[in-house]
Amino acid sequence: MVRLFGVLSGVLAAFAFLGDLACAQPSLEIVGGAKFDLGSLNRGEVVERELSLKNTGTDTLVLENVQASCGCTGTLVSNNRIPPGNAGTLKITFNSKNFTGPVHKSVTIRTNVPANPTTIIEFTATVMQEIIVDPMQFWFKDAEVGRATTATLTFKNVSTQSVELRGYRTQLAGLTLKLPDGEIKPGTEVKIVAEFTPTNAMPVISDAVFLLTSNPRQAEIYVPVFGNAKEFKFE
Repeated sequence: MVRLFGVLSGVLAAFAFLGDLACAQPSLEIVGGAKFDLGSLNRGEVVERELSLKNTGTDTLVLENVQASCGCTGTLVSNNRIPPGNAGTLKITFNSKNFTGPVHKSVTIRTNVPANPTTIIEFTATVMQEIIVDPMQFWFKDAEVGRATTATLTFKNVSTQSVELRGYRTQLAGLTLKLPDGEIKPGTEVKIVAEFTPTNAMPVISDAVFLLTSNPRQAEIYVPVFGNAKEFKFE
């Protein structure tokens, strides 16, 4: 009888152990919440926010995938396996160079949490600018090889200080800019003329030019360049 009781106790203990294993589950807590605001940023500013990811469960938390909603946002996790009771960090980096006004972005974390495998982190910001370019890109449609095509944009100083255009840089061969001389006073605007002479045919142009200014908060202004270039044909 004693021996039988011992066997039964061992079996019950084994079942209890297996039950504990079956119930062991990870759980993800975003310490401080899954939403935050980066506040007001100057256009072109790059900011970082570090979040604490805590495993409040009883099994190892596995961060299977971390994906940002767009290329303007970078992510870096300290460890993709977090033991129970421990915490890791998620660094989120946002580059505001292509934005103006209110911004809303997200980062999606996929984990091994059975009840909630997807966690979404959201952040907002307001991107301010002291210089406005209109339109926000140069567009060259059907440019012809060996022939100059022009595009124009308006550069407006909406700050309280005068600003100068100090130059530009681009990797697009055949693209040159005609920049105005002298200071651009607050509340005034000037025209910038881009001249593009393609050296070879390109079905799609997707490049950029950076305007260099004396404004310390917008020292570089990113202007995309789009369009296409085709071979010149005599009519």
